[in-house]
Amino acid sequence: MRSSYPIQDFTSVAKRIFVQIAEEELKNAGEKVNVSRISVITGVYRDEARRILDSPPEPPSEASLLARVITQWRHDKRFRTSSGKPRVLSYRGSENQFKELVESVSKNINPGTVLFELKRLGAVEKTKKGIRLKWQVFGTDSDPSERFELLSRDWSTLLDAVTENATLNPIIPNLHIRTEFDNISKCHLAEIRIWLIEEGKRFHRRVRDYLSGYDLDITPELALTPEEAGGRVTVGTFSFSTEPDEKLAEKAKQEYLRAGQNS
Repeated sequence: MRSSYPIQDFTSVAKRIFVQIAEEELKNAGEKVNVSRISVITGVYRDEARRILDSPPEPPSEASLLARVITQWRHDKRFRTSSGKPRVLSYRGSENQFKELVESVSKNINPGTVLFELKRLGAVEKTKKGIRLKWQVFGTDSDPSERFELLSRDWSTLLDAVTENATLNPIIPNLHIRTEFDNISKCHLAEIRIWLIEEGKRFHRRVRDYLSGYDLDITPELALTPEEAGGRVTVGTFSFSTEPDEKLAEKAKQEYLRAGQNS
């Protein structure tokens, strides 16, 4: 309500997710996919279910493509130094290292467009030797639409994980953990938020470092047969707290920024 997003926007996202999951489950079970079955499973009216099924799949969001480029840059040995750090990449001319990087993620996106957007966001900088990566992870803090796009994907993935854990009793369940304290000192909420953000970044860096060793786009020599490719692993984190005092939050933020500049 603060951002004037009507409930219809969230309802629309939920319907699309329900229909997509129902379609996927029917296909996995070897069942025929049709509007009637989708409608019965999801409770979405037939006309709406048909519209969603007939609509073309949404292309990967700009944010997800940029995130994949940064991840590839950090982990693919072709774009790392001998010490494991992201290399400074050439970007001029028709054939250059940055173009090779982008095309290793997707040949359907323009490398110049990707470079422009990464520069606009401050994720990279131009040097005399080429393009240097500044960000370790991709963030969408400045774009509300990207935040809600991430929410829709998180929602879908969490529902898949909980459904599998609750109904299929897998030998190894999906991770699903919640930690909550309800009597935290309010004067420390701002520093707690900052701590959680930093710990979350560190955790995801470790996850990316670990999973990249098994990703066939980054380490293709791992695949013994084509059938081994295509496995998906998703790890998402979030936190929520009572909103901290505005003055204390601003003070904590400035101290955090100064600490970052001095480190």
